[in-house]
Amino acid sequence: MASERSMSINSDRTVGKAAGQAGLSPMVASVFITGMVAGSGMLALANAVKLTGYIGMVLLVYFGANSAFCGYTLSRCWLIVESRYPELQQQVRAPYPEIAYRAFGNPLKYLATVAIFINQFGSGVVYVLLSAELIRDLIRTAGLDMVECYWILVIAAILCPCTFLGSPKDFWFIGVTALVSTVLAWFCIIIHLSMHYSETVVSATHVSPTFGTLFLGMSTILFAFGGASSFPTIQNDMADRSKFGTSVLFGYLGLITMYFPMTLLGYLALGDQLKPDLINALTPNSFFRSAAQVLFMLNLTTSLVSVISPVYQQLEDSIGIPSNFNVRRALFRTAMMVLNVLIGETVPSFGKVLNLIGGSTLTLMTFILPPIMYLRLTSMKSTESKWEQTEVPLWEKVLLSEIILIATVGGVAATYSAVSDILDPASFTNSCFISV
Repeated sequence: MASERSMSINSDRTVGKAAGQAGLSPMVASVFITGMVAGSGMLALANAVKLTGYIGMVLLVYFGANSAFCGYTLSRCWLIVESRYPELQQQVRAPYPEIAYRAFGNPLKYLATVAIFINQFGSGVVYVLLSAELIRDLIRTAGLDMVECYWILVIAAILCPCTFLGSPKDFWFIGVTALVSTVLAWFCIIIHLSMHYSETVVSATHVSPTFGTLFLGMSTILFAFGGASSFPTIQNDMADRSKFGTSVLFGYLGLITMYFPMTLLGYLALGDQLKPDLINALTPNSFFRSAAQVLFMLNLTTSLVSVISPVYQQLEDSIGIPSNFNVRRALFRTAMMVLNVLIGETVPSFGKVLNLIGGSTLTLMTFILPPIMYLRLTSMKSTESKWEQTEVPLWEKVLLSEIILIATVGGVAATYSAVSDILDPASFTNSCFISV
């Protein structure tokens, strides 16, 4: 959900292996990719297929493959930029906007910066809302009950100190924790669905999708494969950045390996009984459901740090907050979490926020801008003959153009459906400011 996750840190970097400096290995980088992207989006995929029908399974593989290729394309963009501008091999706190600037100048840089903020901040809202929903249901099974609106406050208070941390290479263990918790939760859900399949499949019904539900489901699938805006951050923290393409390949193989069987099994077994959060559709009071809830809460906590830290760093840089840990950083990030809570309390439905982010900024950052920037960078010639134009094979130009076209059309339609869903008066009847 994944997050779908951007900017980088204030530390010395060089292309290849930095002398005297440690960096992420390709395997650890792939762990970050899988653990960071898989999350809230994974829980919503089965419901997305309920909204799209079996075509959703095709879209899952299609967008997964395209997202991986776009992530690889984005990594090549950064390598091109670094090779042309050696000064960027040192301190770069915002690699994605820097790529946009080198490709098209300030207008695209500003667009990328704003889109990244909305994407990452919106993903943070999704994590808080889903965590509140998970802990509400978990505690309810123990005989205690408290409305979700209050749990949002509790979760925000717990997660806020976690956002004070630095960058991926400073907390590599968080990426490992996110992946391990996700895989274990995935196993719990698969085991539960398999155990109860014969009971639930009898009553499962599958309604054909409509035009509106088709694009709502598509936006969820887009969200589940988001995260490319954070890839330059991870790439910059690697000891050998040229190997990031390998990390993307293995990271997305891990994602699809988890996504496909769980989504298909959930859809076949539960059908129209599915809810935005797959766990909520599982048999109440079961061990595997409770275990999955705890593990996903751990994943969301660790993923939030990876997702939100980069965008906070760029904002702090723009207003003069030092990159090291300090009181100003803590106050600023606490204020951002308060804003996060206000949005969550207004529309306390993680699925609606997820759909909006998935269809808009996440689609832009993951599927549209990377191909556009790559085609632009490879076609540029230096006026001083510092570098030559890079030749892109025809098949790749056609593939990238097709990705841009389909993502643009699908993203606009998905965003329209998501906005219409949020603006529906029924969406505000559950607002915490009304119901509590």
